[in-house]
Amino acid sequence: MKSKRAILILILYLFLLGFALYVMDYHSKPAIEAALILWMPWTLRLNLLLLLAGLLFRGLNRERPVSPTPPAEDQGNIILSWFAQREVRFLLLLFIVAFLSVLLIPPQVHRLFYDEDIYANIGQNIALLNQAAMTDYGVFEYGDYQGNWLQYNKEPNGWPFLISLVFQVFGINESYAFFLNNLLFAGSVLIVYLIIRRLTPKTFPAMLGALIYAAIPHNLIWSNTAAAEPSAAFFSGLTVLFLLIWLRSQKIVHLFLLAVTLPLACQMRPESGLIVLWVMAAILILSPGTIMKRRVWAMGLLSSLFLLPHLLHLYAMSGQSWGAEGVKFSAGYFLNNLRVNGPYYINNSQFPVFVTLLALAGCLVGKGTHTRSMLISIWFLLFWGIFLFFYAGSYRYGTDVRFALVTFMPLAILAGLGGGKLKDWITAGRPSVIGRRRSDAAAIPEIASPSARNDIPERYAAALIILALLFSWISFLPMIRTVGQEAWAARFDHLYARDFAGKIPARSIVLTHNPGMFLLWERSAVQSHIGLTKPELVRQLMDKYPGHVYFHFNFWCNTVQDPNQKLCTDIMEAYTMEAIVTAQEQNYHYGLYRMHKKEK
Repeated sequence: MKSKRAILILILYLFLLGFALYVMDYHSKPAIEAALILWMPWTLRLNLLLLLAGLLFRGLNRERPVSPTPPAEDQGNIILSWFAQREVRFLLLLFIVAFLSVLLIPPQVHRLFYDEDIYANIGQNIALLNQAAMTDYGVFEYGDYQGNWLQYNKEPNGWPFLISLVFQVFGINESYAFFLNNLLFAGSVLIVYLIIRRLTPKTFPAMLGALIYAAIPHNLIWSNTAAAEPSAAFFSGLTVLFLLIWLRSQKIVHLFLLAVTLPLACQMRPESGLIVLWVMAAILILSPGTIMKRRVWAMGLLSSLFLLPHLLHLYAMSGQSWGAEGVKFSAGYFLNNLRVNGPYYINNSQFPVFVTLLALAGCLVGKGTHTRSMLISIWFLLFWGIFLFFYAGSYRYGTDVRFALVTFMPLAILAGLGGGKLKDWITAGRPSVIGRRRSDAAAIPEIASPSARNDIPERYAAALIILALLFSWISFLPMIRTVGQEAWAARFDHLYARDFAGKIPARSIVLTHNPGMFLLWERSAVQSHIGLTKPELVRQLMDKYPGHVYFHFNFWCNTVQDPNQKLCTDIMEAYTMEAIVTAQEQNYHYGLYRMHKKEK
């Protein structure tokens, strides 16, 4: 019977492999993209539903610890009993503090233009049209949204899918993407705490690691944007947490949670799939015997099923230029990227070197946690090292410092372990009476007592380490609060465009390079190029929206030595333009113009 089940599992794996090869061999990449536009929303929904169902099942069947002396009024009340636990109260406080910190300290602003608008627009399309694509031509007719030209995006759809859930519940508003990242950041802080608690029984390293993760400057900065990296960090961490829980418990429900979390983690960022390699390595190192268990392969089949659309996505996107010419991954980029991405963690300019030193100490932790700290180090090296070979992998390349976000969680975990090691070293054999020699302490009973000798020094050492962390973090506050000059031209384009959108009627349409931006503000929009490539469509729009067809003179119209600049100039000359509103920032001109047919 067991052999029959094993054969069945093997057959199912071969079937999935055969199906993937069939799709890639007998269907063109555009056809695969068209299918993925329809498939992705439903596979992601089912994947998330199974994850939530697994969490609910685990919660309902959990053995609840009983407080030794529960208050009489709390007896029989599960909720109050749960909140009465000190660790739960601490985690709740930690979540609130992390959420308020990321919400209030860094400015809430787009930093990755115009990708964040694209993510939100795809989320809008998933929410309203059940299609995972961005819109090149979309219209609103009295609140009814129609996406006429849809284009599949090169980035994975995990983050836009999460945005779509918030849009479905609360409505379309780009601000909700920011708040979702705030929540994911706060959730990641809890994940760091819970992972460290699986690596060591001591609470101080877990508390310190969580605080470190919450304090990393670029973590705060980018978690108050609509970028995809915070979600990538969250789901990678959740995968690691479920793996550690399962390896300890060997329960099927924990293996199930790992199996359904892994595909979601892979679909947040292109490099997120590296977490699969880490999971395989961790299983082989920590529990090699489990790799031969039939239940592991059965759950692996479930993961493979949900990963299949993502693998087809990677195949369909392979060979694309990604906005640049030449090889995208090469050893030739290694040294240049290493010169930037290595010192980033030690120059104390953008990243606290105190955290790096604690992380190095965490790599040296021994006695029962050496193997696990080595695995956490591998987690860091995988997500740090991949960008050393990427053409845009330098942390100084535009806004690509955001790539560092996926390394912060393993670093914070190692730093928490290192902080615990440092505290133990400070308090090892030291008396609580400052200034006494150790030989003197032995003669005094209350000092010789372990509780008297260790309790106060441990608290002092813990407070000293946290104070050092806080002191090192304060110097980064000006950087965290600064919007900065990075992408200033695109930022002002976005700022003025939103103002422009509020000055035109709801029933109007804008020709723009970034239709998704206007569609999020519920204004109909279409790609600018139709002004020259499809003049008949422009005439139809002028008949449909008399007096309310507009041309958006935007960031791309100002770029020097770029075909888009000539496109804008030719459109301005092809029609009679009436300025509705204009703006200027440095040498960049922005404006919204009413379009009229040019008199012959």
